[in-house]
Amino acid sequence: MENWGVPTGSVAKKLRTILYPGLTDHQVETIVVCLMAHLLIEQKLNGLLYRWLIQNVPALAEGEDQLKAEEALWDKIVGMRFSTKFLPVATFFDERFPEEKKIIWKINDLRNHIFHGRSIEEAQFEGQPITEERTVERIFLAAQDVSMRFGRFEEVLDSLQPFDEPWKNSLIEFGKSLF
Repeated sequence: MENWGVPTGSVAKKLRTILYPGLTDHQVETIVVCLMAHLLIEQKLNGLLYRWLIQNVPALAEGEDQLKAEEALWDKIVGMRFSTKFLPVATFFDERFPEEKKIIWKINDLRNHIFHGRSIEEAQFEGQPITEERTVERIFLAAQDVSMRFGRFEEVLDSLQPFDEPWKNSLIEFGKSLF
């Protein structure tokens, strides 16, 4: 892109002031933090799903491009709606991290609230207005906590993987699941 001598960020700010003149800089920063919190969670979820699925993908036939297949899987995961991605994980996640599961949905609802153009002044997180500094901090800390729980959850999945096949059939016979 050609540099027109315009300072970085001024075009975005100018457009924002034209399109949404009522938004203050603080409100814009609050929106950005809320969206970053959701992005942090979604990136962790994308990685978890990718690594979980790729472990069980059968080897491709000779001559097929493994890298292309892996990239296609990643593209499919990234292109899915958030709820579609999280629902298969949510049941298992709820077993170990029920409070964090609730936080995930709250942050997703907040993101939807913001993206669908509802009033920023009315947006809340756990009953508190998102325009308050303490609430902004709580949102991001909650997202960080959830992202760490995804790591712990993945450790649980990985620990079960070596035992998966031999135990799976035995557990099925007794009507039990791996979780």
